[in-house]
Amino acid sequence: MVNIVARSTTVGATLSQAGVGSVLAQSGAGAKLANMASDQGFTPLELMDAALAGCLVLSVRIAVRKFGWQERFTSVDVDVTHEKAPDGPSRVAGFACSFRIEGDFDAAERQELIAEAHEICTVGNTFEHGAIVRDVTPMI
Repeated sequence: MVNIVARSTTVGATLSQAGVGSVLAQSGAGAKLANMASDQGFTPLELMDAALAGCLVLSVRIAVRKFGWQERFTSVDVDVTHEKAPDGPSRVAGFACSFRIEGDFDAAERQELIAEAHEICTVGNTFEHGAIVRDVTPMI
């Protein structure tokens, strides 16, 4: 029997007057938020790239299982870079994803895993198809 555990999807960010920031998920995961490029921590754009890279590596693992290739799979690395749009509003125009899939796969099988990962990846699908951003009244 599979035990499914729900995980909160709420993440908050905070920034002090001194410019010290952080992001914290209700799950307890957290990271420093870089206020400027020279600060330690993640910039918001790096967090976005990390979300896509993380989703894609997990999606490759799901694809490996779907195809029954677990015994052939060793590891996967994905590097993501973004390109900012040259015009307004300020936004990312596109992402470049570089996959390294280790294991006993030929080039066609690796491409099949990458294509399936893109189909599965919630973060990538959100970027591709958009999402509504709305403000809600905070709970007091």
